[in-house]
Amino acid sequence: MKIRLSFLLFVFSCLFGISSFADTLYSDENGLRCRDDNGNDVIGWYWDEANGPWFYFDADGYAHREWLVDNGSIYYLRPEDGTMVAACTTSIAGGVWQFDSTGAAHRLSDSYTGWLLDRVGWYYRLADGSYVTNGWKQINGETYYFDETGYMKTGLLEVDGKVYYLDEVSGAMAHDVQRTVGGVTYTFDSSGAAAWPYKPITQVAPEQEEMWQTVSAMADTILAGIVNDSMTDRQKAEAIYAWVRGNFTYSGHAATRDWVQEAYNGFRRRHGDCFIYYSVSAALLMRCGIPCIEMLRYTDNGHYWNLVQLSDGNWYHFDATPRRAGGYFCLWTDAQMQDYSAKHGNCFAFDRSLYPRTP
Repeated sequence: MKIRLSFLLFVFSCLFGISSFADTLYSDENGLRCRDDNGNDVIGWYWDEANGPWFYFDADGYAHREWLVDNGSIYYLRPEDGTMVAACTTSIAGGVWQFDSTGAAHRLSDSYTGWLLDRVGWYYRLADGSYVTNGWKQINGETYYFDETGYMKTGLLEVDGKVYYLDEVSGAMAHDVQRTVGGVTYTFDSSGAAAWPYKPITQVAPEQEEMWQTVSAMADTILAGIVNDSMTDRQKAEAIYAWVRGNFTYSGHAATRDWVQEAYNGFRRRHGDCFIYYSVSAALLMRCGIPCIEMLRYTDNGHYWNLVQLSDGNWYHFDATPRRAGGYFCLWTDAQMQDYSAKHGNCFAFDRSLYPRTP
């Protein structure tokens, strides 16, 4: 990596006394180090031009972590990787700090109320030191949505059966406007809501609640043995697919089209038709927090499977029902399903206008 002289480098060189050289970042058992082309350890400030961050190497040659006082200014080097925090206002160890473009820090009042930014995203602090979480919040005349961990959401968002659009940059909710996202045009009214333009996301109806409690307990028992919190949504979905495929046999016919009731029957009997496979899969997926939509073959209404949404916001096909011709239909795209369908008697023919598109 070469450090080129530039205006930014000149400014930081004046501030930090950094020199120009060819160098190599590397780690040993004690931490991060930097060696120049003469094999000498770098000491002091260093700019990693390839990736952008600044580091500070102590007299022992290791990257400094956390707070640093240098030339009368305070800086913060992230403990996880030693990179310098700059050009943001953020919370560190319960305090609120404002960092200018050079990384110099200024502590704000403990009663500070306002936006904060870290590597994950934007969040909002209240005067009492708490943060806005899990829902809508009006700030300076605009409406925002914060997830359960306190971070501002952007893009399309489905809440209580309605769709909202949160600006990709500012996060502010759009209203009285049309937006085309993923090839679908939504009209957002004065409240910011747009009707979900597709088949409804699978829900538990009031009359199903009692049975759902039993089904949930059965699903949770199974999930405890096949998924864990360290897994991604994709990994969880794949584990569920493998479990259903490995523990069910195809036989008989579902007596009803009540998916909760048939999930219960499936968990008890471990066999059934495509509606049973669809229902059991939906129960397991939903207990993992993975939304589903019922897919139905439109040519004869004779085959069911799930469309599932992963945490990346994309939808994918999920059909655990085995087929004589074989196939692994776990998290497939529309193109994959349609290609297979065309070669096997239109077995997955579906009305694309009723469902969100896959990648």
